[in-house]
Amino acid sequence: MNKENEFDWKKYEDGFTGDNKLIPNLNIKGSSEKEKCFSREPYAQKLFDIYTKQESKLIKKDLEKGECIPIVDISNIKETSIDVEISGGLSFEIDLTKEKRFLQIFGHSDIQKFTSLLKNEETLKSLLKEELFVYVTESFPTPKISLWQGYLKKIRAEFIDQIENPSKAYTCMVKEANKGGFFVEIYGIDGFMPGSLAAPNKIMDFQSYVGKEITVMIEDYIPDMKSFIVSHKKYIDYILPKKLEELDLNKEYTGNVTGTSKYGIFVEFEDFFTGLLHVSKMKEETKRLFWIRHFKPTSEIKFYIGEITKDKRIILTEESQGEKKDKIEKFIFDAKDKTLESEIAAVMHFGIIINVEGVNGLVPLREFKRKNILMNNFIVKDKLNVIFDAYRNDKLVFKLP
Repeated sequence: MNKENEFDWKKYEDGFTGDNKLIPNLNIKGSSEKEKCFSREPYAQKLFDIYTKQESKLIKKDLEKGECIPIVDISNIKETSIDVEISGGLSFEIDLTKEKRFLQIFGHSDIQKFTSLLKNEETLKSLLKEELFVYVTESFPTPKISLWQGYLKKIRAEFIDQIENPSKAYTCMVKEANKGGFFVEIYGIDGFMPGSLAAPNKIMDFQSYVGKEITVMIEDYIPDMKSFIVSHKKYIDYILPKKLEELDLNKEYTGNVTGTSKYGIFVEFEDFFTGLLHVSKMKEETKRLFWIRHFKPTSEIKFYIGEITKDKRIILTEESQGEKKDKIEKFIFDAKDKTLESEIAAVMHFGIIINVEGVNGLVPLREFKRKNILMNNFIVKDKLNVIFDAYRNDKLVFKLP
């Protein structure tokens, strides 16, 4: 022995002395109280994996009905058939005329076009990266396998995992609608999407969704129905934090009204978002139309993003950032040391939002406490005299005279 590091000292680290005494090899991964390895040979780990069935590339030669086995290679590509090699070295010829649904999943209806594409090495590698499986439909007297059923088994197992560990979104096709929701197909598997989970807001016309493709995540599985429950809302909640970062405060957006309240208009836009155009953020003409209840669900409206609150609520405005900045600068210059008459736009728990000379601001709760005045005495559209106090955190703040 020329060099000390050429000798495998790990063999002797757990009490092994080199004799024939049976001492478990503690360096073997996967060993337990029931399954132990005593070998110190270089191939010990691989052999232990094989005997304990931990080696995914090895299966039994005798296939059993119901097994789902990974495909390791595709070869001998003909016009309407291919050979697939499964883990363990067994190969089967697959008649693709009986696997049309499998082809459709990957966007193919023409078998010969599909096999022609598979003759391209890069296309074949790309398909094998999908981690395909075969399903054993019969084991005796001659084993028979199915690509389509193997695919379904894999997807179902993936869906079950996604219920507790959501990380993937899927595109589903809406096939049918009823009063409760939608029957959908997702990767060849039937599912149901309740109406309450199909959109961020109340759906007015269920039938308009039939034939549409909608991005969803897996919500639940109902064994009695043998059906997966899918949710577009879950997808929105999952993707929303990232999408919020993409919103542009300087861009003018167009959205559709989904509903109104005494405070303003709820608007849906960009397929993901719902924001509130508060009455205090409206221009005079929009405010006039709002008070006469002109806006109905699906009405179109243009706006800017005013702010995104800490709790991820989106506040809309009809003023661009440039217009807002110019107006505020002029207002601060003109309003200094003046008592101004404002109109109450909203009474909140933290204070009263007012509109004064075309700009919006806040009279904090502390001002009313200082004056021993109850905020509950005020309602929307009441008049309130105020004095400009400060411009903090991008907001105008007022005090009471």
